Amino acid sequence: MRERLAVPLRSLQPLSLPLLALLTTLTAFGAGLTLMTHMHHRALRFIEPGAMESFDSGYELLSDVTVIPVGVFGLVCTLALLVLRPPGVPRWMLATTAALQLSVFVTRIWMWGAWAEEVREAGSVRLADGTLHPSYTQYMDTNWIRIALIASYAALALTMTVLAARRARTSGAARGAVPAVV
Repeated sequence: MRERLAVPLRSLQPLSLPLLALLTTLTAFGAGLTLMTHMHHRALRFIEPGAMESFDSGYELLSDVTVIPVGVFGLVCTLALLVLRPPGVPRWMLATTAALQLSVFVTRIWMWGAWAEEVREAGSVRLADGTLHPSYTQYMDTNWIRIALIASYAALALTMTVLAARRARTSGAARGAVPAVV
């Protein structure tokens, strides 16, 4: 069984470097989206309570069509790369990237998502007495963790792309091929 699987996987190996480049692009885009999300949530404190729903719903739609698909597709790329590991890329880097990506999904659901939903249900980041909603404060006080997680796996993706491209260039030059410009 293992031998039957190894042959098709070896034939897909040339896709690993382009897939890694795609992962790097997705994670860099995801890091930018995370910063944009943070700025959106910072802006909520300046929105009048009656206007928060329309302001936030527009962003939620944007999030649904960008942030979530980018995160999911990035994780799918990482999982595929664990199987098709590009030459020159240590398995621990791919495993760490997958673990960081999964931790963002888990914390998004059980921490930041829950807190954001509580604020959304309240209709404002401010309570009746003018103080900030405790869930909003928790969200904003800990959002740096999400930013750091996403920036970390974006940096890992870039590092892996450089390692794989160098290995491809070196092995191509060793075989007498003209090295590609990287």
